[in-house]
Amino acid sequence: MKFSKKLAGAAAIGAIAALTFGGSAASAAEGDPITLTPQITLGAESFTVTGADCINPGGTPGEFAAVLATDDVENPVVQTGIANADGTWSATIASPAESGVYEVAAYCNLYVDQFAYASSDLLVSAEAGVTLDVAEAQHFESFGFSGAGFAPSENVRVEFRQNGAVIESLGTVAANEVGEIVGDITLGNTLAYGAYDVVFVGETSGTEFAAPLAVTDGTVAPGAPADPGNVGGGVTPPAQPVGYTPGAKLANTGGENLAPFAIAGGVAALALGAGAVALGRRKARAAE
Repeated sequence: MKFSKKLAGAAAIGAIAALTFGGSAASAAEGDPITLTPQITLGAESFTVTGADCINPGGTPGEFAAVLATDDVENPVVQTGIANADGTWSATIASPAESGVYEVAAYCNLYVDQFAYASSDLLVSAEAGVTLDVAEAQHFESFGFSGAGFAPSENVRVEFRQNGAVIESLGTVAANEVGEIVGDITLGNTLAYGAYDVVFVGETSGTEFAAPLAVTDGTVAPGAPADPGNVGGGVTPPAQPVGYTPGAKLANTGGENLAPFAIAGGVAALALGAGAVALGRRKARAAE
């Protein structure tokens, strides 16, 4: 996962226009800002950059260049063309393959001089929705989740529901800069066997996604009561991709039976007493 891919400074990106169009470097930003559609890709294969005012005082449309930052800062993706008769223009560019924040800049060549538009950030994200690593799980079993489509950096509440009713609320996990989440859940032993929806709710945006999960021991019919006894839970942070914003801790609910779940995806570790369920880091999610 890549984050904050920026073009190499104002002087350098101005020089890109000079290399593209010839002549001197582009002047400071002026005119209307560029627009990115969509600004958050959510799995889209491409995005469109649009601009205006690329027309000289004599009414001649100028030449535009749209520039996307890449891993190779010296070789960004550049799309060029001639503006429309009214000075507006658009360019469609393939979305980067990896999630992250990518700077997009644009320039207009009016033949006698050039100017740069104010740059904008493209947020590249996976397709909206959530997935679980498993379709069913047993007591004390851990499984992973991932998702996208939430507001950047918002806290996402995780709940177990049946028929729309909240059975248990696990706490929150923080979305990253492009609205993606990743983490792990460990079941305790106080949850009745049966079918549930694991629901993820953005606390700022209100965005809600759900994924089904069957809780079973492999032999007991759904709907049977959970095994009695104590249960522990603990929270440890996953290996966090670059750009993840710290999330909230889960609270110990107190009493002899502790929380029936543990969730990893926040920041601080929380030990809930002897016999606590320890959650490991998700190596597959480690940043490169």
